[in-house]
Amino acid sequence: MMKRLFIILCCILFVFIACDNQRKGAEAVKDKKDHQNVTLHDLSGSYTGIMPCADCDGIETVLKLNQNFSYSYTSKYLNKSDEVFVKDGKWKFENDIITLEGVDYKFKLGDKTKLWQLDLSGNDIVGELAENYKLEKIKE
Repeated sequence: MMKRLFIILCCILFVFIACDNQRKGAEAVKDKKDHQNVTLHDLSGSYTGIMPCADCDGIETVLKLNQNFSYSYTSKYLNKSDEVFVKDGKWKFENDIITLEGVDYKFKLGDKTKLWQLDLSGNDIVGELAENYKLEKIKE
């Protein structure tokens, strides 16, 4: 009986700690104002676009940023394969840059409705295709 009570109390304590950490993380983004005064609410949502592809018609990309700092990143190579690639993990926002855990590319916030993919070194993509490396927020 005491063992069961102890386990229940530990579970309750774990839930309180987890909720408090999530709240603190949300406040950190909300309180941290980059030059655009971006809040967690502004950033969260789904972004979509078709990225350039060397050997297909484009890479259909969807990035969903959740308010609990988790993300889902899906990509599909158009007219090459029906397979959809999915990555899930945690994201962070710092100095107008969104970093996705487990994804090589970072994204720069263009305005509150666009994300620009950066190159593998974290620099802006330049050249004639540069305008195509963007994801636009889906109005929900």
